[in-house]
Amino acid sequence: MRILIYGMQSSGATAFTLFLAQRPDCLALVDVLNNYAAPRVSTDMDMVMKVQMTTAYPLAVHMERFRPDRVVLLLRDPHDNYQSLRTKNYRNHSGLMEEKFLILDQVFAERDTFDAVIRYEDFVARDPSIPTTMARLGWPVEDSFYTYQRRHDEVIGALWQHMPDLFERLELNFGNVQGRAVSESYRDKPRLPEVEERLRSLCPRLLAYYRDIRP
Repeated sequence: MRILIYGMQSSGATAFTLFLAQRPDCLALVDVLNNYAAPRVSTDMDMVMKVQMTTAYPLAVHMERFRPDRVVLLLRDPHDNYQSLRTKNYRNHSGLMEEKFLILDQVFAERDTFDAVIRYEDFVARDPSIPTTMARLGWPVEDSFYTYQRRHDEVIGALWQHMPDLFERLELNFGNVQGRAVSESYRDKPRLPEVEERLRSLCPRLLAYYRDIRP
């Protein structure tokens, strides 16, 4: 089983991929950097990989190379996503930040083409729909996965054991995952009028969707 996670930078997709990587019998690339396409792999082991929305590599390229059995779209409230990403020094790498949000809105419009759509907010709230969805896809998870007991060194060690050539083909990265457990600390940033106005032109459909579901 191969699962590909597709998400915007600073969306929480890396944290979600690390959550799925808590299975001790799987391999994981929790964050393929924006300047790389998904690597081709030959392993028969279960594997999860996260790739980013950029102008450099469309989703079709990542899929052709990784050959996933399932593809999951990870979404985050665009207000929070925008405010988080604009503080990062890589925000304009592999495409301008604004271009990436335009891609995000188009991907959101095509969300029915994905095997599952996971909202970051549901993930960090430990909504029971997350394990149910992943079990349906053939990737069972447990409550213990939320505590990130399988850390970076173990994930890297498994890759080194089974795919040592990978270390010559790309840089391994773990994104901005902080802490030892899934947390809601980074959600619900202040609603800024200037951000709202910018997002109306960049990702109006995703913005409207989150406006409708926001309590």
